[in-house]
Amino acid sequence: MILFLTYEVYLSKFLILTSFVLLIFITLAVIYISYVSWKDKKRLKK
Repeated sequence: MILFLTYEVYLSKFLILTSFVLLIFITLAVIYISYVSWKDKKRLKK
């Protein structure tokens, strides 16, 4: 029983960490795509 509880704690910590990493990755991807789109619009106006 104790082993199962520690495994559950590690699993929840792993899931929380993974979700934060994915959130940061998606945020950076959105910022990058917005930046590229903005640069492209700027280039097309010239």
